[in-house]
Amino acid sequence: MWIISIIAVLWAVLMLRSVVAEYRYYQAVREFEPAIWQQLGAPKGLKLPMVFVSKSANEQLKQVNNSQVIALATKHRQAGKLFLGYVVLVLVSSIVFFKLA
Repeated sequence: MWIISIIAVLWAVLMLRSVVAEYRYYQAVREFEPAIWQQLGAPKGLKLPMVFVSKSANEQLKQVNNSQVIALATKHRQAGKLFLGYVVLVLVSSIVFFKLA
């Protein structure tokens, strides 16, 4: 039972880290790159994450020159990859465990 608790706590920590990194990245784009933010349509609410994953937004975000925004984009990408890697690892481990059990 304690293994499930550790897996759940680690999942929650990585999820929270990913959400905070994403939020800080969006806020940095809004604050330090207002021209790009306006080109993205000044998204709000649930529309916000969807705008950032579009191809046109990706091209616009590559034009960012602010070092803080670039650093936060890197942290956002790393946190997302770490979370996704953890989820994949848990799923693969679970599949292997139940195949062998």
